[in-house]
Amino acid sequence: MRISTQTFYQRSISGILNAQAKTSELNVHLAAGKRVIYASDDPVAAASIQRLNKSIAVNSQYLQNIEVADTANSQEESALAQMVNLLQRTRELLVSTGDGSYNLQNYETIATELEQLKSELVGLANTTDGNSEYIFSGYDVDTKPFQLNEFGSVKYLGDRGLRDVQVGPGVNAGINDNGFDLLMNLKNGNSSFVSTVGSTNKGTGVIDQAVIFDPNISKNFTDEEYSIHFTEPGAGLPVKYSVYGIDPTTVTGTAKVKLTGVDLNNPNIANVNPANVFPTAGNSVNAQFLATATPGEFEVQINGQSSLPAIYNANIATTQTITINGMSLDIEGVPVAADTYQINKYIAPTQYSENQSIEINGLRTQIKGQPINNDYFTLSPSANKDIFSTIQGAIDTLRIPGASDVEEAVRLTQMNMAKIELDNAFNNIVNTRSKVGARMNTLSNQKEIGQDFKLVAQNAMSRLEDLDMAKAISDLKIQQTSLEVAQQTFVQLQRLNLFDLIR
Repeated sequence: MRISTQTFYQRSISGILNAQAKTSELNVHLAAGKRVIYASDDPVAAASIQRLNKSIAVNSQYLQNIEVADTANSQEESALAQMVNLLQRTRELLVSTGDGSYNLQNYETIATELEQLKSELVGLANTTDGNSEYIFSGYDVDTKPFQLNEFGSVKYLGDRGLRDVQVGPGVNAGINDNGFDLLMNLKNGNSSFVSTVGSTNKGTGVIDQAVIFDPNISKNFTDEEYSIHFTEPGAGLPVKYSVYGIDPTTVTGTAKVKLTGVDLNNPNIANVNPANVFPTAGNSVNAQFLATATPGEFEVQINGQSSLPAIYNANIATTQTITINGMSLDIEGVPVAADTYQINKYIAPTQYSENQSIEINGLRTQIKGQPINNDYFTLSPSANKDIFSTIQGAIDTLRIPGASDVEEAVRLTQMNMAKIELDNAFNNIVNTRSKVGARMNTLSNQKEIGQDFKLVAQNAMSRLEDLDMAKAISDLKIQQTSLEVAQQTFVQLQRLNLFDLIR
């Protein structure tokens, strides 16, 4: 095979260029401190590095989310802790009203402080975070959730959203609780029934809360409102109580109907009063709305007995009382013609003795004091009520004019209900605070997991891509020597000339 000068020349140039390329490549790896920069350096390691980079980036986002969630939950926990303190002070004030030695001036002092506490509660409910976002407004973080009007009512303007962020693979953590479920969506009374004193009572009777002692029976009467009516059969005779229930049976309108009077001394009461006691036949009668020629005005009938000429005018936005033959109904709202309510008799007139237990359909209550003729008390199924209305109701109760035994009986009953409702709100806030604590524990665990994963992943990444500096420097020195040899060899080859050999 013939080897020409041109072949030697090309081979030398190629050797120098290859050596320069390898030297340059080693310099790049040394400068970066990386063994694998390009996929060609180690295809298998490069694929693993790419997967690890993705996992590390996702984990870094989880850790950022944990910081955001932890800050949000810490701010909410602080606000809830202040609410707990505020409600504890509120309850202390309500309990103090039962001292028995307070006068109207004392009540006014307490009412004034309750107003201040209520205002502070609204302020806490409108707490914002470091981004000026409202923490109790659900998803609508830019809307101030609680608005207090000049009448003392509070409206919720946020939504019921519960925000969360992902803090780990398949793990989401909440970062808020909406104010509606926290402070607005509460049950009045004892969450089953609310006890109230009749608005026209003149005696000193006070009713206790209703306790469900047999849920198997009470569950069959969930929509029924009970009323306990007192009658004095004759002058000097002991008063008797009787118990009725009123149940909406066929109702499509929005009217609220309460049985507020049963005058057993009325000569026509038998025409509207159930003849027997539940469950005996004849234990119920119907109250019904009939349309008149005037829109919005209704005739009311009880057991077919008409209220005419008295009518219920739904165009008037106040509670109206319709009395038929000694039986009185308080009505508000807008009924629909043919709306029907069933009036049931559960306890026939029974002699009253103070503190005796009164049991109706699995419920038990007690009345203290001395009711008089035509006094009544109601046990209504619990409905939704906000904590602000409870506090405002207590304020209004403390400001009832008069300090006789009659007014004191009303105050005592209503303040007892307010304390129960306040306890419901307190427990709801405490439970929510416990949930926040559980979320913060989850965040702490996820943070530890994320940090451990970050360390493991970084170690694995280091093993795959980090350069062995000692070996790399040694390789570079060898490669530089090889380059120098190649360069010197090329120089010598260039000097191979026949004329150089002639002397």
